[in-house]
Amino acid sequence: MKSSQYHVSLYKLCALALVTLALWPALSGGFLFDDYPIFVENPAFHVNRWNWQAFHDVWLWSQANIQRPLAMLSYAVNYASGGSIWGFKAVNLAIHLLNTALLAALCARLLRVGWSSRDSDDAIAHHRRTGIWAWVLATAWALHPLQVSTVMYVVQRMELLGFTFTLLALLSYWRARQLQLSDRRSWPWLLVSVSLIAVGYFTKETVVLVPGYAFLVELTILHFGAARPKVKRNWQYLYAAGCVAAIAIFAFYLLPHYALGSEAFAGRPYTAWERELTQLRALSMYIGWSILPLPGQMHFYYDNYLVSTGWLTPATTLAGGLFLLGLLGLAAAMRLRRPLLALGIAWFFLAHLLTSAPLPLELVFEHRNYPALFGIMLALTDLLWLATRHAHPRLPAILATIFLVSFGFLTVLRAATWGNPLQLAMTLVHDNPTSPRASYDLARLYMDLSKGDPESPLFGRAISELERGAALPDSSPLPEQALLLTAAAQGAPPKDVWWESLLHKLQTRPLGPQEYRALQGLATRAVSGEAALDPRRLGEAYQIVLQRTPNSAAMHAQYAEVASAVMHDMPLAISQLELAISSSLADSGYPARLLKYLLTKHRLQEASAVVPYAEQATPGLHDKSDWRSLRQQLDELKRKP
Repeated sequence: MKSSQYHVSLYKLCALALVTLALWPALSGGFLFDDYPIFVENPAFHVNRWNWQAFHDVWLWSQANIQRPLAMLSYAVNYASGGSIWGFKAVNLAIHLLNTALLAALCARLLRVGWSSRDSDDAIAHHRRTGIWAWVLATAWALHPLQVSTVMYVVQRMELLGFTFTLLALLSYWRARQLQLSDRRSWPWLLVSVSLIAVGYFTKETVVLVPGYAFLVELTILHFGAARPKVKRNWQYLYAAGCVAAIAIFAFYLLPHYALGSEAFAGRPYTAWERELTQLRALSMYIGWSILPLPGQMHFYYDNYLVSTGWLTPATTLAGGLFLLGLLGLAAAMRLRRPLLALGIAWFFLAHLLTSAPLPLELVFEHRNYPALFGIMLALTDLLWLATRHAHPRLPAILATIFLVSFGFLTVLRAATWGNPLQLAMTLVHDNPTSPRASYDLARLYMDLSKGDPESPLFGRAISELERGAALPDSSPLPEQALLLTAAAQGAPPKDVWWESLLHKLQTRPLGPQEYRALQGLATRAVSGEAALDPRRLGEAYQIVLQRTPNSAAMHAQYAEVASAVMHDMPLAISQLELAISSSLADSGYPARLLKYLLTKHRLQEASAVVPYAEQATPGLHDKSDWRSLRQQLDELKRKP
């Protein structure tokens, strides 16, 4: 018995070591895309000392902006520990290894119940055999080439941590249900499961899918079983009520607020219906990646992914829908005969339930498959078990070895590319030359390597790539922003075509995060004095955006700062601040936050003008203690010489 336990422990260590070795080459890579605006270029996370206040400030910032404070705190911990890129990626890898072990534990429980023992196996042998299969399954999931981009794309630590809490909550739920089967006290474990969901929500919202995963387990494996019939009925009633509540939320909240409203998708070049049609192709593509992850298929950037505008435009939309419908039918038909096959298929669809819903999200991201990939691997493993059940005992081990070695080889290749920032950027452009994001990423890297030296050959490559990227279909204004800031840093006159292109995109493109980021980046550098930009052109850019979003308090406040510090037009600055206040009347705390910001920046003339307007526009404002305190602070600052 001890020898058997030793061998199982050795399998586990070898599995984790294999995953670590396969992903290790990618640790030397760099930051990418959303890494920069989320935490690399965000001073809120640059904690350089270990004290409570610094981390408390990060928590408050996250609650006000991204609402994932636990994940955000982890970035601050990385900065407090030195802030090396290798350290950021190593933490992601450590979380991935933890998830591998947790997933193996969940798999062992599912396989033990979902598979009947062989005729020659007793309970102990079945337990040991399914335990080994569970680790093979978890290792295949962890070793899959698709995981490279999720684990080594640092900002997706949110996805990793979300799945950590999902697995912990499911394991606690499983423990509670096993206790109920033997008529023992289970509520503490149910309470732990609910608590883990609540805490995990602060890493990523996808943790709310845990009840859905548990429902699938009940439908396929546990069948709402319990020692007492009353408990079984209560679970059936509870899940029935949950399904009704989910349908009601979808019909009366999600659809009216997102799918049926025009404002939700104003920043996207597609409608809610077009997004749903496109997901039929995207989900089918994800399944193809999962089963056959060939090099060159996964591009990381999918900003140029073709939108489906109808069932036959393109024709693969209808084909994808029929394929997915067939899979769902197969899962329903096999729920009792092959419960793990049905669970795996249903798990894949549930894992994509939020990201494929009619929400104003991007069309395709590889990291969305991090939990979903387990469903495909579980279904394939069940088919492999079925095919080899009566074969030679060594055949499953041989086939599993072939799969793991194949996945490992492809993962090492992809990890090696990810470990070389220049090679990765060039590969992404080569594999997807019409992707504006891939082009921008390569240009940024060229510029960083040139150290801003115009005499460097890489500097010229950066400018050329930015100009190429700016001309690509559906390109954002970020290349133009980079070109203008580069020219300003060199003291060189910018090309008129750069400004014209930027203004044209702000006028014609949906105003999304990249458009706002491009404009705010120009304004920030101009206001700080780091870049001498044309005040007239910058003002034109804000006028265009405000014509399209006249009720945006944030844009009015930004334009006011530009008018004050760059255009030196104080009346314009004051009028924009007044418009910011009138655009945010529903937010009673906005005037105080605005006044506090103006005082922090020592913009006393504007602050003095804002006070009477804010009090007139917001009844009862002068009675609030925080407002009175800010007014007193303003008076004291005005009295100082």
